[in-house]
Amino acid sequence: ISGGPFGCNSAFKSCNIEPKIPWFSWPKVEVSKKDILRGQIITFLRGEGQREGTNTDYKTFSDVSMDDCDFIMEAIAEDDNHQYIRYKLSYSQSTKQLVATLPTPIHENVLKPLRDAIEAGLASMGINKAFGKFIVQMNSTLRGEGEAGSMEKALGAPDALVEFHDRDGGRLQLWGTEVTFSQARDAAIAKLQRSVSLNRHMRAVTLFEILEDHRHSPPAESSRVFQQLSKKPKVASYRRWLQKNDSPVFGPVTGFTHTWVSSLTIIVTTWLRPDNGPFDLYDHNTRYFASALYLIVVTAIEGLENLQQLFHRTFASIRDITIDYIEEILAEEESSSWPDNSDISDESNEDESDIAEAPAISEETNDTDDSADPFQLVRTWVPPVSPIDWKEVMDQLRNAARQTGYSRYSTWHEKLMKRQAEEAEISSRSPKRTKRS
Repeated sequence: ISGGPFGCNSAFKSCNIEPKIPWFSWPKVEVSKKDILRGQIITFLRGEGQREGTNTDYKTFSDVSMDDCDFIMEAIAEDDNHQYIRYKLSYSQSTKQLVATLPTPIHENVLKPLRDAIEAGLASMGINKAFGKFIVQMNSTLRGEGEAGSMEKALGAPDALVEFHDRDGGRLQLWGTEVTFSQARDAAIAKLQRSVSLNRHMRAVTLFEILEDHRHSPPAESSRVFQQLSKKPKVASYRRWLQKNDSPVFGPVTGFTHTWVSSLTIIVTTWLRPDNGPFDLYDHNTRYFASALYLIVVTAIEGLENLQQLFHRTFASIRDITIDYIEEILAEEESSSWPDNSDISDESNEDESDIAEAPAISEETNDTDDSADPFQLVRTWVPPVSPIDWKEVMDQLRNAARQTGYSRYSTWHEKLMKRQAEEAEISSRSPKRTKRS
């Protein structure tokens, strides 16, 4: 065998021996439909893979199980990507739909006057601060669900939550409020139903449904406004974009002749926990259920009187359950202060004078403490007849509609300018054709 010290090449040639490379096949990894769906949802929540020009304000995912929701929530909790917190999640177990909503100024602006009215009403109740105080939690998606927020799951917590915090830090969850803007009603009700089912102290829940007459869509590339704005070197300021002649809520919000928010329909619904029986949000018993529709044509609220009456009764129910809660705490503290029976022993050598003085001390204590009811005035407190200032709510909603419209415009215009800059950079880098010599 010739060719080098080992003569490998010539050896293989002359002997007709071909080197055998061991064949290895990677195992096929089958991706289930469930894994694909979970990946699509997580990708959307991270803001990835969303085509330009698509409406990302909200998206509905179908055929989603509760296990899928738990998996997604765990992925959100473990990932430090702040993009996740942009979306609110609502899940309907009956329809198996998960709704991801991008919060808008409408969510916050509606809750602000509602929170102010509730805080004012609860403050007038007059519960001594030494026992605790009422707190209206805003955007309480991280408070957890279940009894006093015991479960670390954000899927069931409402947008606003009325709580009573006792002096030891214990929490009593009492009244939840959810605001939906152009999203599925079923998912919002399911979210509230889940919160009341896991919390026996929850007295009431309220749902604000704000619906656009037409779902928003960005300007089409063939439109005149697209051609006009594509020539603008920067995003217009709010004042320059604003059309003061518009009538938000009752009419569309426009800017540069394009509709950014269409006319709105507002439905306010409240459920009060029944005296007996389950708290079922699909039971429309008028004693514990009221709904009001804001009519665009006549600019009035239909069913407002019934709604205000139910709010009035909600405050009264919160008063009663809070008093019971505090009295339970006081009773537990009093029982724990008594010595154990094992510590009580008969002492024959006890001074008779001390025994004689005992009834006098006990009688004096009864006169000062036991006879006085710390909640006497609270029990006679009458809640406000019309606790919610609906004019203030509508004023905030009008501004919120304008702010939402401008947010949609500025976001779209920024993406347009970014795309134009990227296209210009790619065009400048493309090699020029050279003539052959």
